[in-house]
Amino acid sequence: MIDFMGRILLCTGKYAKNPYYVESLCANVYCVEELCYLFASNPFMINRSIMDKELAGWLDQECGLADLSHQLLKLFNRGSQPGVFVSLILDYVNYCTQEEKKKIGDVIQNNVGLGDCERRKKQADFLLANRRFGPALEEYDNLARELPEAESGLKPAVYHNMGVAYANLFQFELAAKYFKRAYSMSGQEESGIQYLAAKRLQLHENAYIAFLAEHGEYYELSLKVEKLTQAAVGEFETTQESRMLTALKIYKEEGNVASYYDEIDKIISRKKDEYRELVVS
Repeated sequence: MIDFMGRILLCTGKYAKNPYYVESLCANVYCVEELCYLFASNPFMINRSIMDKELAGWLDQECGLADLSHQLLKLFNRGSQPGVFVSLILDYVNYCTQEEKKKIGDVIQNNVGLGDCERRKKQADFLLANRRFGPALEEYDNLARELPEAESGLKPAVYHNMGVAYANLFQFELAAKYFKRAYSMSGQEESGIQYLAAKRLQLHENAYIAFLAEHGEYYELSLKVEKLTQAAVGEFETTQESRMLTALKIYKEEGNVASYYDEIDKIISRKKDEYRELVVS
């Protein structure tokens, strides 16, 4: 089995005929590794409801993990916290490194006292930070539509982060749409800058200049966007990718067209694969 970090794992126990439904994560699991995957990829959604005696029974009866089941049942008698319960399962399967397990434990600990909407946003933020843009967008979109009036203050941050996710997927029109929503609601400069940056990437140069001419209210922000753009270009020129592109340019100028196009095809193919992973992860 391959875990969420792309490592190959030896499976522990049996594959269940009947799944266990993890209510807090709205998902069925068929083996203990799938359970660990849910814990590792959704730490903000872990709460006390995961400490279910039926889960311990399922691990015993369906997965053949009697020893793990007995250890979990002992935790019920001690009144242990969800973090201890989850940590025991992760350790038993040897699913995470100690550093990864600590991060999950820290998330669970910091999760105490959060409301459902705050927890869902933090879960989406976790997905975004780990470049799982598709699942992050799905969580943000559901949260934005379901936020009660009392929690509407979260919307600007949700929309801003949706813009970040779409920008990382090169969907600049959608990125601009959500950055603008965030900026209109919050007035935060960062959202305004990102809105103009997305518009700059979405539009051809003349169209972007025309857009700015029609919207004088963005003049000061546009100056900051240009300054940041120039800095980003300067940073890129020092990277290995920039040196590689310079080498390809030399190939072409020297008439080595076959090598030039061969390397270009490899780069495009690799970038396509990377993009597909970002979309479906």
